[in-house]
Amino acid sequence: MSWKWSVVAAMWLAACSTQVSSPQEESAAPRVDEVAPRGEWGGALEVLVVDDPSLREQRLEYFLVEGQQRYPVVFSRGAPEGLRSGLKLKLRGRRVGGQLVAEEVEVDTRAAALDASAGTCGVTGVQRSLVILVAFPGMPTPANTVEQTREVFFSSTRRSLAGYWHEVSEGRTTTTGDVVGWYTLDRAYSCKDTDAMREAALRAADADVDFTRYDRIFIVHPMPQEGCFYSGQATLSCNALSTPDGTVTASTAWLVAEYMGQHDMAVELVTHEAGHNLSLNHANSRDFGAEPLGYLGSQGVITEYGDLFSSMGSWNLGHYAAPHKARIGWLAPSAVAEVNGVDGTFTLAPVVSSGGLKALKVRRGSTSGGWLWLEYHQPMGPYEETLNQQVFGGALVHYEDEATRDGSHLLDFTPETSSWSDPALLPGRTWDDPYSNLSVTVESATSAGLTVRVRYAQKPCVRAPPNVRVTSFADTAWPGGQPEFELALTNQDSAGCGPSTFQLGAILPSGWSADPLPAQLTVAASSTAYTTLQTYVPYRTEPGLYTAGVAVTRDGYTVQGTSPMRIVERCISSPPTLTLSPATVQAAPGSSVTWTVNVTDNDSASCNWVWYDFVSTLPQAWETDWSDWGVNLPPGGAFSFTMTKSIPANASSGLHTVNLQILQEDFGLAASATATVEVVK
Repeated sequence: MSWKWSVVAAMWLAACSTQVSSPQEESAAPRVDEVAPRGEWGGALEVLVVDDPSLREQRLEYFLVEGQQRYPVVFSRGAPEGLRSGLKLKLRGRRVGGQLVAEEVEVDTRAAALDASAGTCGVTGVQRSLVILVAFPGMPTPANTVEQTREVFFSSTRRSLAGYWHEVSEGRTTTTGDVVGWYTLDRAYSCKDTDAMREAALRAADADVDFTRYDRIFIVHPMPQEGCFYSGQATLSCNALSTPDGTVTASTAWLVAEYMGQHDMAVELVTHEAGHNLSLNHANSRDFGAEPLGYLGSQGVITEYGDLFSSMGSWNLGHYAAPHKARIGWLAPSAVAEVNGVDGTFTLAPVVSSGGLKALKVRRGSTSGGWLWLEYHQPMGPYEETLNQQVFGGALVHYEDEATRDGSHLLDFTPETSSWSDPALLPGRTWDDPYSNLSVTVESATSAGLTVRVRYAQKPCVRAPPNVRVTSFADTAWPGGQPEFELALTNQDSAGCGPSTFQLGAILPSGWSADPLPAQLTVAASSTAYTTLQTYVPYRTEPGLYTAGVAVTRDGYTVQGTSPMRIVERCISSPPTLTLSPATVQAAPGSSVTWTVNVTDNDSASCNWVWYDFVSTLPQAWETDWSDWGVNLPPGGAFSFTMTKSIPANASSGLHTVNLQILQEDFGLAASATATVEVVK
């Protein structure tokens, strides 16, 4: 089997808000390695994109499905790129309270290629959709009718998911299917157990549905309780799904009925979540302040959902952006012109029109790794006509580089206004990239097409002093500490210049030492290179403010960059305070008891933040639910959460000891507390 490695550094970080519960085996004061030994797990990945109702914030949740087990996954330093549902993974790391903390990740590239070649749950052809309407007991059934919901998904006369996909894909894709329900489930579900909600919805619809006939499943449900707040969430692509009719390969989307009461808003939500089901991430905006684009390699400010002209952005009915369409095969190769360092004039057809050139993919400069995607919108058809009119007058431009990943980034070519509703590059305007030799001019825009001229000028070389930025990774250190600094060296020469080689020399306070810097760095014009400076503070250093950095020299001209570092008294670690309330309680078998837990970090002010894990092993076989599975605290910081124990129906009468332990990374048991439950039958 062919496996491609993607290794993630082992750090314990809270990267996900998933709630977990798991009974623990009884033991006495275990160390971290005893409670959470390193292990290996294999299975299929399920990725959920959870969308805030404002469509301003998202949360990604990851689960590894191994047989009948489904483990929440946290990646110790951010998820690797390109993860989607259905991928076969091996994870190495630790299991903490039922959650896998992945330190190393292997993706089975051969299995992924086989899935792709088989066209399983593909993005072209008729998508077979099942919409299940479910209600919660004790709550009013949502007002959405079956017929209204069918119109949102399948109407041929009003805006709908079927019509949107058919238009945006130029007939390559649409959807047909059925709407069933309302079914009242066995209980009210929260955002912490949407997988259980899905299982309950499938069971409820079983008598009316043959699940093998569908590959897209949508669950419309009331607003979840317990502080949950989302308008919709969806699996990123498809995965194997166990149904009463056997295992099927399907995507899933959960849609809150309250956000589907108005027809167009419902279509906006459905096309957004269904876009995730097609493997699309969000359509973002990317802001560089007073200019459309900054230095090559600079990230700017990325705003999630910031594109107001793509349904994958914030609440609108615009087409999926050209980079998204191209990635999933909704643009024919002949509909995309790649412009790579050669001048030319091109006419773009409106995105709604039949045939023609639909996108320009223009390299930014002759040698850079960035690309601009240009497309043209017109108020044609039921979806594009809903957009802000400014976009109909010019070129809508998205940017693609290493920061883009699987999403899309809209640029603002009217940066003189603060609005993102008018980003198009208009006729008569030329954008001369100040950081490359690219020039783009929109010559005309009519209902038939947009004419764009692309030039790569032979710019003269204009040399400029380099810019050196030094940033410390921490504000303070202590005698004997090892503060580290990031060095960013920007070659500010114009794009017509060749690369330059700069000599580096460390700037250190008297008595300090450092790991050797690279003797020199070669940096292309209008580009930035990065390295780090690892320093060492002598144990006899007095507290105070010191300066460290780098001197950069080219052709005898030296520029310095420095950063302050405050040396404080050495960190003094103290055990945290842990309280468990109430201390004693009476309860009956089959009931549950909730405690309030308070944790306080008592380390001195110069110490680092500390990550604590929570573990409860007693009473044995009592299931434990946590409101939070861990916390990262600064010195003096405090945190409260809840721990709930489910008392088995066969629990014996009498006194039972409940324990709670908090574990500190690399140090084992940090503190413990107990409470007493008197079980009374």
